[in-house]
Amino acid sequence: MRAVDRSVGVYGTAPTCFLSALARVPDLTLTQFNDAVADRELVRIRAMRYSVYTFPKDLLPIAAAATRNLTRKMNPYRKRLGDRYEKLASAVEEALADGPLVASDIRVRVDPEGELGDLFSVLLGLAAAECRIVRTTTTGTWRSDRYLYARWGDWLPGVAPDTIDPKEAMRLLIERYVAAYGPVTVDDIRWWTGWTKTETVETVEGIDLSEPGHALEDLAGLRLLPVWDALLVAYRDRDRFLHPSHAPLVYDRFGNATSVVLDNGEVVGQWDLGGTDDPLEIKVAPFDDWPARRWIEVETEVARIAGLLGTSDFEVRPVEEPIDLLDTSRNRFLAPLSGR
Repeated sequence: MRAVDRSVGVYGTAPTCFLSALARVPDLTLTQFNDAVADRELVRIRAMRYSVYTFPKDLLPIAAAATRNLTRKMNPYRKRLGDRYEKLASAVEEALADGPLVASDIRVRVDPEGELGDLFSVLLGLAAAECRIVRTTTTGTWRSDRYLYARWGDWLPGVAPDTIDPKEAMRLLIERYVAAYGPVTVDDIRWWTGWTKTETVETVEGIDLSEPGHALEDLAGLRLLPVWDALLVAYRDRDRFLHPSHAPLVYDRFGNATSVVLDNGEVVGQWDLGGTDDPLEIKVAPFDDWPARRWIEVETEVARIAGLLGTSDFEVRPVEEPIDLLDTSRNRFLAPLSGR
């Protein structure tokens, strides 16, 4: 998908992946997106900041090679797996020899007694981060992150990130990033990638970071951006699209971005997807007084989300005050207006 390529990937988790793509492709359907995943044209991997992204296939090896250093760093979970990791990861690959499986079916074959507990999901995550296995299609609704996993070589034959020089891949990734989001700073790049300062400075040497990008061109007019949208996580300095006084209404203390209303390049409100699809109820909290035309355009955008789901039954419900994400529970950014 061209829009996913131009944004240098979108967050991979559901429903963000669909909503981020819809914000950039007005006539998108779930079938189109899911078919692109099934046809290997879109692939989910861990990449920037060790987060799951969806990339077009041609960008996949670059993104994987450029961020492999993040996946190989020791973390507390990997320490807990210790010397068992290699044997367990090989067992996961063996379990997938006959084709894709969901995590619960893999567990039956690899950890039938449940001895690993919460470390089993860590095991799958590490194996996927190392490109030994890959998340493929999902089961369930459009909100589901219940993946089928496959062996990397079976699902993506010929795609081998280890054959690409990591430093060259890092430069190529940043050139794509600047083309989308420029002008940017070294701090922006460090934030977006999760690299160290040394890695970042070495990578950007000779790259013109002042070149204007096309990210906001692809989001012209009014758009409803979901949590972790690619634009919202692209910068350390968000003043270009967000008034500093509104920052606590968009980002929590961990840097997570909530769902926002973007109007001609400016974040002007929060919105909440709600927990049900039929009927679809969208709550919207403006940051300041809105002109009447903005509410009309919100209705149009909500109608597009409803169309994505194949329904015309929706309601837009205004909420008087947005939530301060610095003064609430940890995961409130996922549903900022719930209970309002």
